[in-house]
Amino acid sequence: MLISIVTFLVGLVGAALVSFGAWLLSAPAGYIVAGSLCLIWSWLVARAAASQRQPKVNGEGG
Repeated sequence: MLISIVTFLVGLVGAALVSFGAWLLSAPAGYIVAGSLCLIWSWLVARAAASQRQPKVNGEGG
């Protein structure tokens, strides 16, 4: 449980640092990077949630 919390926090800090680094180059670039990271995150979460709700079809999937 602790490792998953630490992993999440490290990923969050990493995303913030990448976005901040892009913002140091150009303010709009920072917002673009932050928005892109948010879109990627929501896509990954939605894909993971959908794969957990996948119904088993006629003996497939164990």
